Amino acid sequence: MQDLTSWNTMKSVLVVFFALFVAGAWSSMPGGLRDVDFEDSGMRNALELAVNKHNLAKNDMFRSDVVEVVKAQSQVVAGLKYIITVKMARTNCRKNRPNEVCAPTAEPYQCTFTVWSRPWLREIQVLNEQCP
Repeated sequence: MQDLTSWNTMKSVLVVFFALFVAGAWSSMPGGLRDVDFEDSGMRNALELAVNKHNLAKNDMFRSDVVEVVKAQSQVVAGLKYIITVKMARTNCRKNRPNEVCAPTAEPYQCTFTVWSRPWLREIQVLNEQCP
């Protein structure tokens, strides 16, 4: 009887351990989205590239800047794919003056950028931009 109780207890412990292992492995599984800290250097580089490309494509002599990072996520692919949602606003700075401190001059609008980074190849590219 004692052996049967010990076996049942051990089975319960193994089931709980396996469930925790699977849950932990699932949360960091390649291909799954995970939240990224807004101060993450990879995310910041991806956002800078996306904002620069956004400004180059706009037919406006004034620069738009990020006023708030709403959400940042990454996905492990062949590298890292960043999906970054930000609020941006047109500023009083001209595009040809990148190091000026700028003040927003219009209501913010929301953009979502998808950027693919493969740092070992020194390659980063904007895959998608969704802005109004």
